[in-house]
Amino acid sequence: MKYLIVDDHALITGALTLMLQDRDPEAEVHTASTATEALQLVNRESDADLLILDLSLPDVTGTELMEEIVRDQPMLKILVISGVADPESIMRTLQLGAAGFVPKSLDTEMLGNAIDFVLKGGVFIPSKLLTDSQRTGFISRAAQQLRPEGGATETVHLTDRQKEVLGLLAQGAPIKRICRDLNLSEGTVKTHVAAIYRAFGATNRTEALLAARRAGFDIAL
Repeated sequence: MKYLIVDDHALITGALTLMLQDRDPEAEVHTASTATEALQLVNRESDADLLILDLSLPDVTGTELMEEIVRDQPMLKILVISGVADPESIMRTLQLGAAGFVPKSLDTEMLGNAIDFVLKGGVFIPSKLLTDSQRTGFISRAAQQLRPEGGATETVHLTDRQKEVLGLLAQGAPIKRICRDLNLSEGTVKTHVAAIYRAFGATNRTEALLAARRAGFDIAL
């Protein structure tokens, strides 16, 4: 596994690196401490399995960095880790395409569970944060999709090949692995991914998987 960590606190990046390498001695971990370094890192290591991202960096405001990363590397899984865990921040990061949101106060075991869940294609929010969000009324479309209640949905038609690509996306496969597994060119895979996004009215991988699950496709969340 290849992990990218972006945080401006050396203690955080050091602790996360040790945790990841303790879980997997063969894990490859790369770190950055500024927005500029982060953009260089994600473009250089575009085949990374997961980016653990702190949004509160000194040279960037709000979600600007995440938005740019999603534009540059739309298939990169992003787990946001933050000291600010208000409902608006949680839902905003999900809408932008984050595969999960965890507070920095989360214990090591739960953080490990979150990482595993996201790597398998899930969308992770600690249950307490989701409950708090519901109670305070900050429920967006993205949050509602996390807990689908059933009901009528529009029929979505995908080709057999698109279904195969969707299945691999749900497993957390990066573009390069999908190319290899399906023996397709990168351009062809990206065309299928774009078609899947259009079919579900999604703008990113997280929205597409949530919408696919809601539409009845066998997608794990």
